[in-house]
Amino acid sequence: MITMKDIAREAGVSQPTVSLVLNGRASSIRIADKTRQKILKTAERMGYRRNEIARAIKTGKTNVIGIIGGFSGSYSMDILTGIANSCTRNGYFMKLLPVNKPEDLNEVVQQCIGHRVAGVICRSVKEYMLNTLRDELEAAGIPIVLVDARSHHDWCSRISSDDFNGMKEAVSYLYRLGHRKITHIASSLDSEFSRIRAEGYLSAMRELGLDSENKICETEGELTLSDKERAIIIDFLNTRRPTAVVCGSDPVAMQLLMVCHEMGIKVPDDLSVIGFAGLDYTIFSSPPLTTISQPFIEMGEKAFDLLLHHIRGGSKVSDVELATSLVVRNSTCAIDKK
Repeated sequence: MITMKDIAREAGVSQPTVSLVLNGRASSIRIADKTRQKILKTAERMGYRRNEIARAIKTGKTNVIGIIGGFSGSYSMDILTGIANSCTRNGYFMKLLPVNKPEDLNEVVQQCIGHRVAGVICRSVKEYMLNTLRDELEAAGIPIVLVDARSHHDWCSRISSDDFNGMKEAVSYLYRLGHRKITHIASSLDSEFSRIRAEGYLSAMRELGLDSENKICETEGELTLSDKERAIIIDFLNTRRPTAVVCGSDPVAMQLLMVCHEMGIKVPDDLSVIGFAGLDYTIFSSPPLTTISQPFIEMGEKAFDLLLHHIRGGSKVSDVELATSLVVRNSTCAIDKK
């Protein structure tokens, strides 16, 4: 088996220098890039493979990160793809640790500590669970980063999308199309996500000088369209008579499209509709849905980058919001075409 000592001899440098380079700590000692490249090429040519078990015994940490929380839905898979991309680039592996019920939490904590994970990324973890994780993992020296989270904490870094300005962009786009009777349908405003998006809608309406009073409809936020939600949406459309609706999520927008079909409302000829998230299935709706796309893959990549910063000793807490983007499809059109 090729060792660092063998590589040092072949490259004509010291063994500690080889160790710093192969363990990703060359920048902290200011090793010249020419020397670093020489060591890396020598190691590759000689077929060097790092002994992760020996490294874990020596450092007390593995090159594994824990992914804690809920990860259902295609957007969650995109976040995981982003995390996996960054893990691969940096020589790390990830272990999924789902928390589907409160009693799962203790086992997850024990796995993190017992397996000596280098750090943890959390998504969709309730606040009381997060407090428990903080208490247990901080004591073990395991940093935590939140991804796709609304709540800000001064003790851990967070990566999310800029939903507030994403919603403002949706309203502004409809305004440019000539719409003035723009309403908003939100899933349950008990959700922080829904509240922030509703605030973005209200802010845009005020800035554009548009009436927003009684122009928000709140549904129950279920993925399936219940009779109760159908009745709420029908009553809202009949009483407010908007020319455009910006929805708080893609599932809500898909529900709206179904109700419009049942009511004989043509989209976009009679009503323009915008969703929020940019989920993969929205391209297959009828008509294909205009939506605000969240950068889920980039969120996953940036979450790992923030975690790696803390794993390497960085103490600065970062709160990063990535820009969303408007994806225009066939569910919106200019008002003068109606």
